[in-house]
Amino acid sequence: MNGLLTGVLAYWFFDAVLLYYVLRVEKRPLSSLGLKPVCARHVFEGLGLGICMFIVQQIPLLVMRMDYSAYAMAPDAGYIVIMLLYCFLCVGFSEELIFRGSLLIRTLELFHKRWICVGINILLFYLAHWFTMQHSFGEFYNLATNTVILCIYFFRRKEGTIVPLIVAHGFYDALTSIALPVFVYLMK
Repeated sequence: MNGLLTGVLAYWFFDAVLLYYVLRVEKRPLSSLGLKPVCARHVFEGLGLGICMFIVQQIPLLVMRMDYSAYAMAPDAGYIVIMLLYCFLCVGFSEELIFRGSLLIRTLELFHKRWICVGINILLFYLAHWFTMQHSFGEFYNLATNTVILCIYFFRRKEGTIVPLIVAHGFYDALTSIALPVFVYLMK
């Protein structure tokens, strides 16, 4: 539980610093980071995008016969609720705010080629996850495809909102860190 609390504090610290910098130093609105009013359509789009991300990322690993047994986890209601909150309010919100809301938008201002910006976003996303990874092909594949899918979706939406990306990221993380391990456990 200490690790989870540390994670929450780390995510919220970086969010606070970024938000302070944008609002107080640059004097730009939250909408400049893609934080725009939430509507039901954004939530449903995000859930659908999260499912698509899960399919695109997990099917190839299943075809390659990745062994998921090490990730099996018995269902625990308390853990599931805490992890759902963590996936959406910390990981999904913070990583999308930082990587798509700030860094992707900033790199687009510097480089006008979207593919360069996506490549930089993949590299930065990978580096941010460096210490928590096992550095396997599966993990790199998941991070790279996650970044590509989210960036392409952001480019395709003319609204400039990251709300569907936050929902998609949180939902994908919930599927991979809660639903998949419980499913593997129940299938034993």
